[in-house]
Amino acid sequence: MDKRWHGKEGRWGDRVRVNIPVQVSANALSAHGWMKNLSLSGALVKADVDLGMHALIQVNIEVSSPSQRAAAITAYISRKDEEGIGVEWCEFAPSIVKDLLRSPSIPLPS
Repeated sequence: MDKRWHGKEGRWGDRVRVNIPVQVSANALSAHGWMKNLSLSGALVKADVDLGMHALIQVNIEVSSPSQRAAAITAYISRKDEEGIGVEWCEFAPSIVKDLLRSPSIPLPS
């Protein structure tokens, strides 16, 4: 787990490094990308999409196996930088996030 203080956001957080394909959408914009880290409160997403700060978005987790269910999580953009977009879930600890964090087969960065 990556535990660090993010001065820009004023928070401490435990983030798990992952490599999960996602689709980010807002209004008519949509882009494929990768979730690079994940926590109960949010994630870091790399996607080629130009959205403003605090934009309300849907993060659709692209599942790779038929036994998993597709999931869309409503979030808002809390920061933007060269690493990607930081998002915070509108609902703390969505069930799909808890399931992913408990999963022994969570897709990790290579």
